[in-house]
Amino acid sequence: MASYQRIALFIFFDAIERDLVRHIRSISSQVDDHLLTEQEREKTILRSANSTDEPTENADDFDLLNYLDLGDKIAIVQRFRSKLDDSLRSHFSSKRQILEKCVPIRNSLMHGRPLTVNEHAVSFALANDLVKNKAYWPNLERQLTEYNNDPDSVTRKSVSYLDDVSDVSIFHNLPLPDYDDTGFVPRPKLEQELRKKILGRHPVVTVLGDGGNGKTALALQSLYGLINSGDHEFEAIVWVSAKSSKLTVGEIQRVEQAIVNSLGLFDKIGEVFGDTGKDPLYIVRQLLENNRILLVIDNLETVLDKTITDFVADIPGDSKIVFTSRVPVTGGLTVSVGTLSEAESTTYLRALIKAYGIEALSKVNNDEIKFFARKLDYKPLLLKWFCLGVSSGLTPTKILANPEIALRYCLENVFDVLGKNARLTLSIIISLPRAVSLGVLQYVSDIEVTKLESGLAELLKFTIVDTENFDGLEVNYKIRPFARSYVSRILKETPVNKNDIISRFRGLSSVYQTEKGAGGKSWYNPRHYTVRSISEALAVQQLRNVLRLSSGNDLQGALEALEAIKIAHSDYFEVYRVEAFVKIRHNDLSGANDSYVTAIELAPEIPQIHYFYGGFFLRSYNDCKSAIVHLSEACRIDPDSIEVKRELARAKMFDFNFSGAEELLSGELDKHFSNLKSKLIFSDLRTQNFQKMISHFAQNGIEADLIKPMEQFLGFLETIDSAIVDETMLQHLQKAHFEVCRLTINTKLGEPLIKKLNELIETAAAKVVNDTVDGPDITIRGVKGSLKEQGRKPNFGFLVESSGRETFVPRAAVNDLVWQDLCLGGIAKYDIQTDDTGRSKAVNVTISTFAPLTS
Repeated sequence: MASYQRIALFIFFDAIERDLVRHIRSISSQVDDHLLTEQEREKTILRSANSTDEPTENADDFDLLNYLDLGDKIAIVQRFRSKLDDSLRSHFSSKRQILEKCVPIRNSLMHGRPLTVNEHAVSFALANDLVKNKAYWPNLERQLTEYNNDPDSVTRKSVSYLDDVSDVSIFHNLPLPDYDDTGFVPRPKLEQELRKKILGRHPVVTVLGDGGNGKTALALQSLYGLINSGDHEFEAIVWVSAKSSKLTVGEIQRVEQAIVNSLGLFDKIGEVFGDTGKDPLYIVRQLLENNRILLVIDNLETVLDKTITDFVADIPGDSKIVFTSRVPVTGGLTVSVGTLSEAESTTYLRALIKAYGIEALSKVNNDEIKFFARKLDYKPLLLKWFCLGVSSGLTPTKILANPEIALRYCLENVFDVLGKNARLTLSIIISLPRAVSLGVLQYVSDIEVTKLESGLAELLKFTIVDTENFDGLEVNYKIRPFARSYVSRILKETPVNKNDIISRFRGLSSVYQTEKGAGGKSWYNPRHYTVRSISEALAVQQLRNVLRLSSGNDLQGALEALEAIKIAHSDYFEVYRVEAFVKIRHNDLSGANDSYVTAIELAPEIPQIHYFYGGFFLRSYNDCKSAIVHLSEACRIDPDSIEVKRELARAKMFDFNFSGAEELLSGELDKHFSNLKSKLIFSDLRTQNFQKMISHFAQNGIEADLIKPMEQFLGFLETIDSAIVDETMLQHLQKAHFEVCRLTINTKLGEPLIKKLNELIETAAAKVVNDTVDGPDITIRGVKGSLKEQGRKPNFGFLVESSGRETFVPRAAVNDLVWQDLCLGGIAKYDIQTDDTGRSKAVNVTISTFAPLTS
């Protein structure tokens, strides 16, 4: 039965049309018999022939007006507006737009199609607006006054063709929606998505969501819209409901003669076509195969079994199926129906309050309305349940304080089918006070990450948990408030080790602060990790273990540990940087390249990744051009980094772009360095760049191009403080001296340059000798070797040269970062000191070649 609001609207529109006919007839003396167009006349003749009214002989155009639609009558008034008196003509001009806006609403109303909340509001607003000029709308004014005085009076009137669908060209048995009293809350994106999927190629579509979210309403609204548009090729739309219970104010009521299994469901479908037999499944398959049918099964979760699953796997013919369900159905496309937004909920609540005339809620303010909507999880069913409860005499506070009935109705079927991993994961999430990442879940629970990942996937599929990603760094998971209430009030599930979980959760902040401060400002040190969140701090702890496994040559263990880390921290770029290191160490250069690419995709604006990737190209492939691309990108992002500029200059030098390297090096040397070591490194690189440039140009017979670079180099040598020159730089100065002496060009320039080089070399050589005399008793200098795995202890180890000679190295005599790099495969440069007893040890240990992680 139609709601009294719908009946009232029908009566209002009928009164508007009768008032319009009255105004048109008032100008009969000014219009001849050609009031109607040929098209309008044909429509009236056809409708009058199908009418039960007594035929009127010799009916003129004015007599046929009642057989026209509202739109036709408005068009006639507009066509003959010049015949109206000035006041009436002005009134119609001002109301024409709102009248025309209501034409499609009137048509939907007359043909039994569901209305939206907005259409309800617009229609009632039209009636109230028109009667402000009641002299022009006497019929409407009388009907509206009667309705306002006694809303139930409309139910005592006879409206015989409200639900007449005789003009519909397709067979259907769609029920009248239960939102008829307020109208449908428009959900245009969902309606469009469902319509698109119904008309698409796939034969099965599931409208999925929690109980009370409005799945059935969405399906009905979309299907009525499909019928109204005629934009489909179905021969019939068949609706079958497997709903087994309904929510009332005081209880969950069992639906009488409800379908309880799939066999009963198929029986019911056959009955729609008057075709029953011993094998209902066969009958339904034949009906679908021989006809183009859209079969809609509402509340599938109550009868979902293997028979249904098998049936869905092979839909015959061109027929299609739409399910509404609280649980996912294997196969098919899905339209996920969530709760209403806050704005939609408040609009719907206001419409319910007005429709039911709830005095207790009619004067509540917007903040209170929003509070009610939030407590009811923005579910349209519960908003209606709440209003019906208040209407029955219950107080809002009492209803909201004990929502157990609503919780059970909306969620019981869903939680009954949750798997073991989903329940386990849910029990952990509900123990925590806020949304957390998968990495945090694993840390606090100490449960295998694959189980947690599986559980989260199922909870997301059932819309029990939501995700949030406010900082763009990681995805956090939180249980939805309504589901939390169900778990805590009804399931009452908690993990066995709840105290341990809470204890670990409390320690998260300490872990984060420790890891965030561990790297200091050494951004381009391979042992530095960029830590931006608690989850990333947890990942770093695990990545250190990966490095230990890798340095112990346990490649398989390192890779397996990385795969586990990826599950929980798949969006953390440092995971893939470490993975690249592990693969380089074990000579999987192609895999390392892929890992670096992934790291850059995840963090394109992190300069360290470009820095290490550039180093990888330079050292692993001698691919200077690719190295320059990424080192230049790192320099763009971090233009003040001397580490990046140093490596970029080195790459340009090896790419024979000596002028580019010179520009970088000279630019940095013009600045003030924070320490002498940095100044030495850049000075040494500039010396190397000049030496290599001379050698390259001389070999290619283009000595003339060296005049300007030699001038620049001479100017550079004039500024060098001999105090910073070490043995390595001395060797490079000697090589530069050798190359300059080989040249024959411009003796005037060459002579002062050679002279300056001689002076600097002599001074630097004397300094190195003095350092040797004043320092320890060094027997061998500049030895290179790596740390031996076998026999290595926390406080000492042995450095092994390529010849196999071993030298004892005490841990206390080596810098922490140097020791870490030696443990990971770095090559050391050191001197050997021998004491009076003949025992030798390594001193002055530095890194000659970093472990591959620096790539």
